[in-house]
Amino acid sequence: MSNFITNVLKLISGSVTAQVLSILLIPIITRIYNPDDFGIFQLFMSISGILVIVSTFSYQFAIMLPKTEEDAANITAVCAVLVTFTSLITGVLILLLPDNVDHIFNTPGISRYLPLIPLIIFLNGMFFVQNYWLSRKTRFGVIAGSRVSNTLTSKAFQIGLAKWSVTPFGLVGGFIAGYIFADIVMLRGIKKDIQVFKKISIKRMKEMAIQYKKFPLFSSWSAIANTISPQVPAFLLAYFYSTSVVGYFSLANQVVNMPMGIIGSAIGQVFFQKVSEVKNGNGTGDLKVIVEEVYKKLISIGIFPMILLILIGEQIFTFAFGEGWHISGTYVKILVPWMFLVFLSSPISTLYNVFEKQTVWLIFSITLLGSRVVALVIGGTYGSPEFALALYSFTGIVFWLWNNAYLLGLAGISKRNSIEILIKYTIIGFVVSIPLILIKLISTNFYIIIFAAVVMTVIYYAITLHEDPMFKKMFSTFMVKVRNRN
Repeated sequence: MSNFITNVLKLISGSVTAQVLSILLIPIITRIYNPDDFGIFQLFMSISGILVIVSTFSYQFAIMLPKTEEDAANITAVCAVLVTFTSLITGVLILLLPDNVDHIFNTPGISRYLPLIPLIIFLNGMFFVQNYWLSRKTRFGVIAGSRVSNTLTSKAFQIGLAKWSVTPFGLVGGFIAGYIFADIVMLRGIKKDIQVFKKISIKRMKEMAIQYKKFPLFSSWSAIANTISPQVPAFLLAYFYSTSVVGYFSLANQVVNMPMGIIGSAIGQVFFQKVSEVKNGNGTGDLKVIVEEVYKKLISIGIFPMILLILIGEQIFTFAFGEGWHISGTYVKILVPWMFLVFLSSPISTLYNVFEKQTVWLIFSITLLGSRVVALVIGGTYGSPEFALALYSFTGIVFWLWNNAYLLGLAGISKRNSIEILIKYTIIGFVVSIPLILIKLISTNFYIIIFAAVVMTVIYYAITLHEDPMFKKMFSTFMVKVRNRN
């Protein structure tokens, strides 16, 4: 478990500075671009994000699995070819789009940015492919460096391009620039493997593609469904309401998922690499213990920020991003319980691949997608954006609760144990937040409220460190790494 913690910390410590700077830069960006600009940008990311997932046919998940480096290199080559092919096909299809595409999306101006989608498919797709190769090689420091480059370059370009034109192109251009620089960082990290990649052959690529055919047959459809699910609000909110509503939703989603993504994605990558080794008999440790410890860490880390956002989400967004963005704070309060459950589930969802349960994952993903569409259509037809998002969040809570229970069951962890862990840290979080609730009732001064929130946060994590020796070790190791960097 010590190597597991070290590798997680490599990803977290390498990303933390960039993500903190990114969060600090978002208030500048929200004061440059308006909610309509963010809405168009979100739709662009939604369209490209779905196509990026399609581009690899989920073969990137197979990179971790072969026992030999040569076979893994051939799978990596299969992914690269598929990404390139998908990018070219998408470019041709975009040329054939009808002139009224803006009307179809109910988003004036979206058509002028669609020709950039093939480029982002290629850049983002290669980012995924290199990411999994580097994870197999346990070069998590390189991955962390690429994330730093991606985040800082993206935000810097989004601010810099605004000098010429304050339009969605600034947001889109920065997004593309971030992936260009991230891919360059990763390529430099892969150069040392050039001898392995020289052994690639078309014959072996075909054999590997056939051997791992379950990924395109099952996992790719699951990945598509799970990519579309969080993107569905962008399309349907634009259809039923306006691009400004999409913009408010986009900011809410981005701000909450950004810090959660640092920890969740870092743990998820290292977790997949570790459990794959254990399952193949190449690593040490007990699978049940690894899963239980990871799940416990995710709950203890994520529960208190969720409580804070429910209590003071609107105040935080108004202060940080400007008076016009308080609606995003309202959306966060509605969405954060679902986001928390996704945060718990995402890192351990790789167990579907480890236990070869891709069929179950496919059924779950498609059913979840269908429920999301139904929830938003009902909400959009009969109510306000808040009502639609409440239905969307509720369906997510139901489905991801089931998903967590099923995954833990695969690892041999009982539902009772998982519920006890969740209840324990929820109770601790609510008890610690009682003073904040009382202060909020008697004072409207934001600075007093935020000061209380900071104090309560320190108290909560102090209790968490005391209750969990391994979390304490994780924190101590992280602080040593930070001091060494300085």
